[in-house]
Amino acid sequence: MALTPEDESAYNMLAMKMQRDINCLADPDRSVRRRAADKLNRTLQNEASRVSPAVLRTLCVSNLQCPLLQCAETDVVEKCRERALTSLLLLCENKAMEPSDATLKELVALADSRLGKMPYPEPTEEIRLLILQLLHAFLKQFAAVKDMPTLLRDVITELANALGKTAVDPFPDAKKMSAECVILISKYWKNDMGMQIGTIVRPMVVNLSHQHSRVRVCALQALDAAVPCGSEALPELMKEVLLPAVSKVVFDHAPSVRKQLVCMLAAWLGQIEQVQQFEASIFPIFLAGIVDESPEVRALSLAKLNELSANWEARDDDGGVKSGDVELMEVDADDVKSAPPLFFETRPPLGARKLAASLQAQVLPQLLEKTGDWTVQVRERYTQVLSAYLILLEQNMNPFLDKVFAALGNICRDDEVVVYNSVKACLGVVGFYADSQMILASLLPMVAGRLAGQDTAQHRTNGLILLGMSIEGMTTKTIGAHLELITEALCDAGLRESEVSDLQDQLAGVVSSIVKTAGPLLAQKDEIGFRLFWVLNHLLASSSESSVAFEMATESMEELAAEMELPAEVLYARYMGKLLDTMTLPTDVSGRWQKCDPSRVLFDSICRRGGAACGENLGKIVPIILIHLEPDQDADVRLASLALLETMLGTDAISQAFKPFSVALLQKAIIPNIVWRGGRVAATIRKVAVACAYTLLRQGIAGQQCLFETAPQMLPVLKSSMDDSDAKTRQLVCLALQYLFVALPGCLGEEPVHQLYAEILKRLDDSNDTVRKAACQTFTTFLKAAPKEHFRGTIIDYTMDCLFVHLDDSEPDIQEAVFKVLKETIVIDAPRLAKKAEENRTRHQSPRYCDQLLALATA
Repeated sequence: MALTPEDESAYNMLAMKMQRDINCLADPDRSVRRRAADKLNRTLQNEASRVSPAVLRTLCVSNLQCPLLQCAETDVVEKCRERALTSLLLLCENKAMEPSDATLKELVALADSRLGKMPYPEPTEEIRLLILQLLHAFLKQFAAVKDMPTLLRDVITELANALGKTAVDPFPDAKKMSAECVILISKYWKNDMGMQIGTIVRPMVVNLSHQHSRVRVCALQALDAAVPCGSEALPELMKEVLLPAVSKVVFDHAPSVRKQLVCMLAAWLGQIEQVQQFEASIFPIFLAGIVDESPEVRALSLAKLNELSANWEARDDDGGVKSGDVELMEVDADDVKSAPPLFFETRPPLGARKLAASLQAQVLPQLLEKTGDWTVQVRERYTQVLSAYLILLEQNMNPFLDKVFAALGNICRDDEVVVYNSVKACLGVVGFYADSQMILASLLPMVAGRLAGQDTAQHRTNGLILLGMSIEGMTTKTIGAHLELITEALCDAGLRESEVSDLQDQLAGVVSSIVKTAGPLLAQKDEIGFRLFWVLNHLLASSSESSVAFEMATESMEELAAEMELPAEVLYARYMGKLLDTMTLPTDVSGRWQKCDPSRVLFDSICRRGGAACGENLGKIVPIILIHLEPDQDADVRLASLALLETMLGTDAISQAFKPFSVALLQKAIIPNIVWRGGRVAATIRKVAVACAYTLLRQGIAGQQCLFETAPQMLPVLKSSMDDSDAKTRQLVCLALQYLFVALPGCLGEEPVHQLYAEILKRLDDSNDTVRKAACQTFTTFLKAAPKEHFRGTIIDYTMDCLFVHLDDSEPDIQEAVFKVLKETIVIDAPRLAKKAEENRTRHQSPRYCDQLLALATA
């Protein structure tokens, strides 16, 4: 470049001023070289802005470039190399270095010499960074030269070697500058980059696991630019190096890194030539951005997907998608399908769906395999990716349903909540899009245990989980056509009668899903409602009250009643008779249930929960109870049946409905089980049987006619039980007799009075005060249960003597109870009472009660 006279003068002045320092750069004395390098650097900083670019370029080319490069490459003094490179960078930034092949070769030679080996010949990390900055600044200017062909073919090997080595530099800033150089070369010298892509990409991939997120972002940006330049070596690189490393970036904790990953994968999908051979591997990783937890990453991924879809949509059939598949996707313009259940705000673009359909045979197996990974993070994320991919497939997933269910069945009971929720969401997508008949054809045999080697509770449970989650994804319209088939399968005895808690939990979940999904249809489908009612009652009967199954079944029963527009008690009234008819009820002793029989457990439960509905069906219920209360029946069955009977007798809503059955219940069920037998179990049975008698009498179920018929049989067994070893039994006998006497005022004959009075009085000596008080109440009613004449004479005399003894009891409550009994004797023999009171007043600790009785008797 020719200089003007003014520039010539300025150049000569500067050259003269700097020449000695330039010469000193080669001096043997290191301190001289360092001072010269410092002085040159200061002079350039001062003069660069004062002189014209032409002067600066001439000075660089003619005087400075070679000595400074020589110093930067060979000087042993770190400060000299640093100042030389700083000066060169200043010259380059001021466009003083000539953008020629010769300069390029010199700079690449410097980089290769100082950076191209391990360990680095250049030990100082800041100087390594300066070399890369100088290289980047020059390449940027070199790329801008338009009048000459700028190829890197002569230097690309050395250049790629230097950049590959600095990609793994321990200094993070050097890593980032190396990536910037790769990006620049990839942009302007694509073919040259393609020749050396392996040299650069392999070390660059290492930075994807660097601790600094900015370094990871730069590495992704470099790969974004470099990989589309790839040549014949790219398939091998992609398989062995890139894809394994990139798939791990999906789990990077920094959203900025994951955003850059999305940009990089989008660039690969859009720019790599012959990208079809890699799409099956890249596309699932790209979809991880669609399901990312960061809203920014998701938004970017959706935007990139929409951009790429235009290209995919324009492909012809040779791209791998059959026209029929595309038509299938386009024909279904249902409004419901336009709003996917997850990840996408609207129906995904056609191009993306077209690509997904073309890749399904390759992509689905690898996604399904990933869902079974040993790490929680991978299982969760790839189950979500599977969901997104299935949304793109829509009904094209149908041929692969069995494989999808097999894979998800392995993790549907995952201990990790995040994985379980991901599986649930994925199966919701399956239920939303897949053919419902095919879903049921795959799952119902599993639920019923009809598949070879899968008739186990575990396989049935897995089938129920898959079925319930799929149903939750279905629309009301979709499930409506299949309710008959689904509920029939759920009523299978192997399911509803199972005692495995996990299976019960999932069965309750399926019923809950059906009620929620098909709710609006149930009011018109009586048979479906009955089947759900049947299954729910089995669950309520066989699961513990603290279990998930019980809680869900209770909620579902309420929801079922609400959907059928009925109160829960009316639901029992509607279906209880039908349920009893559907069950296999025993008609004689030969068909009696064992205690653990599922039918007995169900019968017990519905009788306890049925309320008023039980009263309407006692004609079916009471015979079953009677069959199971015969004395030769197993003790545990009798005990359970008596407990049920006592509960039902005590239920106000149905107690009066037992009146027609009172004689049979007393004679065949209650009285035979009060008869004394040895053993603890027999004692418990006796106590519950007495409780039944007490409740029956307390509720007024047994009328006088019934009692006239049964009392001769009942009184002796109750009398014998008054000496029972169990205090509660003794108390209940007293209470039962009390209500019996109330029901039969003045009806007892002389013989029963003679037999009972002493036995009741003996209870006043009981070790349990509760029994003693109950005996007092019983004796009060006993005195009214027979004509007065039956008590006069010896009976009343003995009675008063006993009562006056206990009137002086240490317990005030007992004294009060005995006092009330003595007051009732006034109507039988007042003079005798007055005499006894007078005799005992001086013997008692306090004459208060005796004085009151004396006053009452003589009034």
